[in-house]
Amino acid sequence: MATIHQARCSRPALCAIALLAGLPAAGATKGDAQSVTILGAANSQLADGASALRAGHVAEGLRLTLAGLNEPAELRDIAAGHANACAGYALLKQWDEALDQCNQAIGLDNTNWRAYNNRAAVYSARGLFDLAIHDIETGLGLAPNSETLLESMRVTQRNKRIILDRSHHSVPS
Repeated sequence: MATIHQARCSRPALCAIALLAGLPAAGATKGDAQSVTILGAANSQLADGASALRAGHVAEGLRLTLAGLNEPAELRDIAAGHANACAGYALLKQWDEALDQCNQAIGLDNTNWRAYNNRAAVYSARGLFDLAIHDIETGLGLAPNSETLLESMRVTQRNKRIILDRSHHSVPS
């Protein structure tokens, strides 16, 4: 997970994306948790895709993940693969594809807090902060001590305030 320094993250959508994939944004430092789910060796393409995404090789990670989703795997691994594909598409700013993948992940396994975190980042990048906060709250219900989710909540609430402040300042009086 990327720990975003609040004062330095001037582009809310990019901060949300950095949190989503556990990648550093400008002014960010590496933390200990990742939003990409690492899988076992049962489906090597899903596992290799997750590793590539975590290493920042987004196109390759997405390619491997999508190929792995076409191979037999445990239901939980398939759900995690869709969550990873969501992260990959979001990093490429392909929001519709990202949202579809997150929805599939949650539909298959509604106990994966990372899928909720990923979908929250997509919602946040689209300016849908209330939906993002709802997903983060759902994730926190599953993993109440997740530093990733707690940081996602802080960033999302901050970005919502920034957007609201900008809209109030841009309205003529």
